[in-house]
Amino acid sequence: MSLGCVAISAQAENFFQIEAGIGGSAYQNGPNGRWYQDGFAHQMDLTAPAIEAGFTGDLYQAEHLGISWHADWAWLGTIHTNALAVPDDANYNRQTNSCVGQCMPLARYVGSGHDQGFLLTLEPHMDYGGWRFGIEGGPYLHRSTWSETVIGWTSPQVSVPRNFAVNNDPKWRLGAVVGASISYKNFSLAYQYFLNQAPASDPTPPVWNGTHVLLLKYRANVF
Repeated sequence: MSLGCVAISAQAENFFQIEAGIGGSAYQNGPNGRWYQDGFAHQMDLTAPAIEAGFTGDLYQAEHLGISWHADWAWLGTIHTNALAVPDDANYNRQTNSCVGQCMPLARYVGSGHDQGFLLTLEPHMDYGGWRFGIEGGPYLHRSTWSETVIGWTSPQVSVPRNFAVNNDPKWRLGAVVGASISYKNFSLAYQYFLNQAPASDPTPPVWNGTHVLLLKYRANVF
């Protein structure tokens, strides 16, 4: 009976813990032609500091196998782009990275944005000697913001260059996250891939198609 009480107490102790992580993200740029063109000069600063914080616990734990849950908020960091491009997509060939006919005057596209959201994942894991190896996956409810300033834009109908700004539609949308981790006691090194691409219906989408994240995480009992 005493051993049974100890086992139940240990499982209850690990059912609800706090966790936090700090690391970096690498946004995966979208296709050639979305806010930049490979045929012209462009600077893509797609890495940024990233953080996560939330709660975790064990749904099931045997001697060497277990299943944990995670409910976290994630901030994937702010990125920036700066690109020269022809202002009309019809004037650019994405296969040859050159103009179709004579190049129109180049415009400058300066963009910035970030992604953040809430993830709820399950993590099956193997445990041995204080080490834990796990994989995780689940939904990611996120909100992306993107702002683009266009400088020197012209068209066949507009001879005087114009400057203007456009923004995406920053709605909460459902994506997903998958990952893997290696842990020793309360410390973890975790890799995650966030499927946070904007829908095709967004006329001014962020420059990225997904985001890689690497975090050093720590978890601790609440009480």
